[in-house]
Amino acid sequence: MVQKTEDLIDFFFADSDVQRLVTSTASWQPLRICYPKEVNVSRFIAWLLDPSEGHGLGDITIQSLLTRAWWGSDDVALSAAERRFISPSNIQSEGFSSAVVTTEVTLGNRSLDVLVVDASRKRYIAIENKFGASQAYRQLKDYRRDLIKLFPEFMGVHILLDSKEAKSADPAWITVGYDWLADHLREAEKREATAPHVREALSQFRSVIEEEAEESGATSVYGRLVTEVASRHPEVFNIMEPWVKNGSKGARAQTLAQLMKDNVTLEGKATLRLFQLYWRRTPVWDDCVRQAQFAPFVASLRNRFNDLLVDTKRVRTGFSLNRWSTLVDTDSSPAWYYPAGVNVRKTGEKFKVVTFVQFNDVRPDKRAEMIGRAEEMRKKNGVKRRVGDEQSFAVIRQRKELQKDKAIDETISELAKLKALLDAL
Repeated sequence: MVQKTEDLIDFFFADSDVQRLVTSTASWQPLRICYPKEVNVSRFIAWLLDPSEGHGLGDITIQSLLTRAWWGSDDVALSAAERRFISPSNIQSEGFSSAVVTTEVTLGNRSLDVLVVDASRKRYIAIENKFGASQAYRQLKDYRRDLIKLFPEFMGVHILLDSKEAKSADPAWITVGYDWLADHLREAEKREATAPHVREALSQFRSVIEEEAEESGATSVYGRLVTEVASRHPEVFNIMEPWVKNGSKGARAQTLAQLMKDNVTLEGKATLRLFQLYWRRTPVWDDCVRQAQFAPFVASLRNRFNDLLVDTKRVRTGFSLNRWSTLVDTDSSPAWYYPAGVNVRKTGEKFKVVTFVQFNDVRPDKRAEMIGRAEEMRKKNGVKRRVGDEQSFAVIRQRKELQKDKAIDETISELAKLKALLDAL
């Protein structure tokens, strides 16, 4: 029997997990209130990169960024000298304590987000930060050309810091995902030398960055609630979906006015109440609408794995198994990252499936063996580069442009392979 819209909405409001989502997402942290897409995220990144600032991290952030860039530079058009510049052995020995950092650097008629310059060694690091935005036509190529004119005797490395890890339109730019930033912030928080007030600032910024990180996977009460609510009320989120697609802040008043005109039937009254709830927690319900698209994945995986974990992010959904928590030092890392899993991202009507291992919180006595097993899987999938001791995240396999059914099968198959490989650890 088909249920009436007003009944579906009543059941939605009556769901205790819906109520928990509403109450648990009330904002109090300054960085949550100043949603990062509306403030200059690049300034915070520049602060982290500046060795002279009061965070006490020195040049660790620069070293960490260049190391991650080196790992992602295989298909990038770099000279031999540029590759040596960003090689881990050179980074660890060279030091960047004399570097200066600035933001919004005017190049032509555009502004580069962040520039790090070490005049004594004639080096620079150019960073274009894309927090969900897309690349403009010829933007990166023009930046590189103008920087070479500005510093003709310098050696430079060009990094595209992208929350969606989009491929750079210019072959000389190295793409680094926001997973690097989330990983680095968590490691910085753990340092004994980090002052309490700095640790709090890093923690707040990490919590919002992790929502955009495509590859990082962390256990989260919020993520579990989103998954459960989205799977339980697909019809309600079908009602919300047009509000998400046309959900600019400026358009909400018009939507409200139209719904008030329709407020003459039981269905109209219920829909108006639902929209008012949507308005109060727009980012939360946007996450639920996206997650509802992954309901078939969750259902199929739960039929196969009774300890399935689901991690919801803005740009993808991650799947792991709770049994692998034995590989993690949960006492020192209560908000631990999945040590392994499969991430699924939807683009249009197609899916991208990425199998990964992640070593952030893996117990020291298990790390070496886990790295060895990860290398075995990478070799089977044709990945030649070895996993380094300093690497926190490694891709085992990735498939793109998959139809939904094929993507579900791929996710189940890859999670089963990880289970067979890691259960003996």
